[in-house]
Amino acid sequence: MIRIITLSEDDILFDRKVAGEALDKAVRRKTPLRFTGICPIGGTIMFVFNECAAGDPGDRDARFVFAQLPSRDPEEVSATILSRYSGGFDTLGTFSIGDDLWGLFKRIPGHA
Repeated sequence: MIRIITLSEDDILFDRKVAGEALDKAVRRKTPLRFTGICPIGGTIMFVFNECAAGDPGDRDARFVFAQLPSRDPEEVSATILSRYSGGFDTLGTFSIGDDLWGLFKRIPGHA
């Protein structure tokens, strides 16, 4: 079974911390979930989660963070992804809001 959490671009722009907490809350419900995809459509972004098998905690301990990337330059995006990884975050995907590029990152439990 999959779960889809939908956020508007405006929700992310207005308060990206609260938007990330909405994803945090989704994975902490009774049935463990694991992030599997991102699907931007118009002014809406869908975040796809799969239910996990028994005993798999999924992303229950993860923390999701939205961040605006500094530019669309591949070298700068790569540097940002490497920096985030060094800080304990996996990159889950990117999406555009207007002319800006945004990333969704997940805190890696037990990492730096």
